[in-house]
Amino acid sequence: MSYKTLLKLSPLFFLYVLLVLVLSQNTFHGDEGRYLMFATNLLNGYYSPHSDINLWNGPGYPILLVPFLGFHIPLIFAKLLNALFLFLSVIYFYRTLLFFTNSRFSMGFAYVFGLYFPFFSNLYLLNTEIFSVFLICGFMFHFINYVRGTSGKRSNFLASFLYLGYLALTKVFFGWVLVICLFVSLVLSLFRRRFLKLSAPVYTAAILICIPYLIYTHSLTGKFFYWGNSGGQSLYWMSTLDKEEFGDWFGTEWALTQPGFETHKDFLSKTVKLSALQQDAEFRKQAIKNIKSNPKKYMINWVSNVGRMLFSYPYSYTKQKLSTCFYAIPNMFLLVIFLFCLYPAFLCRKSIPFEVYSFLIFGAVTFFGSSLLSAYPRQLFPIVPIMLLFIAYVMTNIVKTNLVR
Repeated sequence: MSYKTLLKLSPLFFLYVLLVLVLSQNTFHGDEGRYLMFATNLLNGYYSPHSDINLWNGPGYPILLVPFLGFHIPLIFAKLLNALFLFLSVIYFYRTLLFFTNSRFSMGFAYVFGLYFPFFSNLYLLNTEIFSVFLICGFMFHFINYVRGTSGKRSNFLASFLYLGYLALTKVFFGWVLVICLFVSLVLSLFRRRFLKLSAPVYTAAILICIPYLIYTHSLTGKFFYWGNSGGQSLYWMSTLDKEEFGDWFGTEWALTQPGFETHKDFLSKTVKLSALQQDAEFRKQAIKNIKSNPKKYMINWVSNVGRMLFSYPYSYTKQKLSTCFYAIPNMFLLVIFLFCLYPAFLCRKSIPFEVYSFLIFGAVTFFGSSLLSAYPRQLFPIVPIMLLFIAYVMTNIVKTNLVR
């Protein structure tokens, strides 16, 4: 990439740094404390205590935090890593767009991506959201290079599955996404062999580099292919039968102290006495019972869940608030334009590159899988670059061509 291009994109980096410095707080918010706890565990030679197994998150992000804790570097510098990761995401995205359109359009869409302001809600936090976007963008760029064999096919293959594998170690949900995408690739290879030759090897290699972690979780739990113990609780709240609840997640100890959760308190009071693994199993069992007893309510919760991912609405026991617009407005434009692009893309489906199809499949599996558990707008973040890439391709290669005709 040329110096002039970096200069054109540099205002975004300075914006990100400024936002981190202005918005950062001295107190931990949300998942920050847990990631720091896992990083501290790694410094002490283990990840989860053997006496009280905790596999709520994967080790990918805590590994990044280890140097900051080990060398007593102020955590503001760890937060500033998010500014770097988001800027690198923009650079990757810009370079990916150059495969499909000219530099002028690529620069414009890169700025649209870089100024997707829902990202800013997590930019100043010690969590995985921005880092996950970076891993997705890196995977997309190197996968296209690998598929096209433009330069360094082996190195791009290596980079592709390393980005994907580390994504699964960072957000263990993506471990299942990789498995499903591998299965889909094998099925689609019956019709188009490129899925077998190109997509399937990347997904397979990405899964393989997660094997050491899965061996570790097996040593703790005795369970094969066990990624983490957070899914059961999320599925439980998604299966809620209460008419006033819409499938969003609540912490067990918090719910036990709050009014309005009477239908859950008998069950929750029993689970708090169990180990983390036993809790996960009980939450899964109860969730399945709830879904079987009232599948219609689960569908209502699912629709609500999709609404939260896209528009940050609705939430249980929560009044409407102006901050909803922070997510609803940009995602409304993103969704409408994406849907608008589907029809011309269908008409010209034979001309769409293999790589774009591969990304759309990955994005669809990610979106649908996320919607089955309690989800929030941040679950949409890894899909945003895929949606914008598709929009950019259609608007600069299909719609534009048709207008010229």
